[in-house]
Amino acid sequence: MQEEAEPGTKPVAESVFVSDREMARILGVSVQLLQKDRTTAKRIPVIRLGDRCLYDPPAVLDAVRAMTVGGNTPNAERMRRRPRGQR
Repeated sequence: MQEEAEPGTKPVAESVFVSDREMARILGVSVQLLQKDRTTAKRIPVIRLGDRCLYDPPAVLDAVRAMTVGGNTPNAERMRRRPRGQR
Protein backbone atom coordinates (compact mmCIF):
# COMPACT_ATOMS: atom_id res chain seq x y z
CA MET A 1 0.00 0.00 0.00
CA GLN A 2 1.39 3.38 -1.02
CA GLU A 3 1.41 6.27 1.47
CA GLU A 4 -0.03 9.57 0.33
CA ALA A 5 2.05 12.73 0.73
CA GLU A 6 0.78 15.57 2.87
CA PRO A 7 -1.06 18.28 0.93
CA GLY A 8 1.36 20.85 -0.48
CA THR A 9 4.37 18.52 -0.42
CA LYS A 10 5.94 16.40 -3.11
CA PRO A 11 6.82 12.74 -2.67
CA VAL A 12 10.57 12.33 -2.27
CA ALA A 13 10.87 10.41 -5.54
CA GLU A 14 9.54 13.45 -7.45
CA SER A 15 11.95 15.93 -5.84
CA VAL A 16 14.97 16.48 -8.02
CA PHE A 17 17.69 18.74 -6.68
CA VAL A 18 20.35 20.29 -8.90
CA SER A 19 23.81 21.75 -8.34
CA ASP A 20 24.62 25.44 -8.51
CA ARG A 21 26.03 24.94 -12.01
CA GLU A 22 22.76 23.44 -13.25
CA MET A 23 20.64 26.06 -11.47
CA ALA A 24 22.76 28.86 -12.95
CA ARG A 25 22.22 27.38 -16.42
CA ILE A 26 18.45 27.13 -15.84
CA LEU A 27 18.22 30.74 -14.65
CA GLY A 28 20.71 32.11 -17.19
CA VAL A 29 22.95 33.60 -14.49
CA SER A 30 26.48 32.94 -13.30
CA VAL A 31 27.41 30.44 -10.62
CA GLN A 32 29.08 33.34 -8.81
CA LEU A 33 25.74 35.14 -8.54
CA LEU A 34 24.21 32.12 -6.81
CA GLN A 35 27.23 31.77 -4.53
CA LYS A 36 27.07 35.46 -3.60
CA ASP A 37 23.34 35.22 -2.90
CA ARG A 38 23.95 32.28 -0.56
CA THR A 39 26.28 34.35 1.60
CA THR A 40 24.70 37.80 1.40
CA ALA A 41 21.09 38.41 0.34
CA LYS A 42 19.81 34.82 0.80
CA ARG A 43 16.85 35.42 -1.53
CA ILE A 44 17.20 32.18 -3.50
CA PRO A 45 16.34 29.04 -1.48
CA VAL A 46 19.19 26.56 -1.15
CA ILE A 47 19.53 23.17 0.55
CA ARG A 48 22.81 22.49 2.31
CA LEU A 49 23.91 18.88 2.63
CA GLY A 50 27.31 18.83 4.26
CA ASP A 51 29.52 20.98 2.04
CA ARG A 52 27.16 20.68 -0.96
CA CYS A 53 24.59 23.28 -1.93
CA LEU A 54 21.62 21.98 -3.89
CA TYR A 55 18.64 23.75 -5.40
CA ASP A 56 15.01 22.69 -5.88
CA PRO A 57 14.19 24.24 -9.30
CA PRO A 58 10.43 24.81 -8.70
CA ALA A 59 11.15 26.51 -5.35
CA VAL A 60 13.86 28.69 -6.90
CA LEU A 61 11.63 29.71 -9.82
CA ASP A 62 8.84 30.63 -7.37
CA ALA A 63 11.30 32.76 -5.38
CA VAL A 64 12.55 34.48 -8.53
CA ARG A 65 8.98 35.20 -9.67
CA ALA A 66 8.27 36.75 -6.27
CA MET A 67 11.13 39.21 -6.92
CA THR A 68 9.47 40.55 -10.09
CA VAL A 69 9.14 44.34 -10.24
CA GLY A 70 7.47 46.41 -12.96
CA GLY A 71 6.09 44.92 -16.14
CA ASN A 72 2.51 43.69 -16.15
CA THR A 73 2.08 43.58 -12.40
CA PRO A 74 -1.28 44.85 -11.11
CA ASN A 75 0.24 48.10 -9.81
CA ALA A 76 2.16 48.85 -13.02
CA GLU A 77 -0.85 50.45 -14.72
CA ARG A 78 -1.42 52.75 -11.78
CA MET A 79 2.23 53.74 -11.61
CA ARG A 80 2.52 54.83 -15.23
CA ARG A 81 2.65 58.56 -15.69
CA ARG A 82 -0.17 60.16 -17.61
CA PRO A 83 0.79 62.46 -20.51
CA ARG A 84 0.59 66.17 -19.73
CA GLY A 85 -2.86 67.60 -20.28
CA GLN A 86 -4.63 64.44 -19.11
CA ARG A 87 -4.13 65.02 -15.40
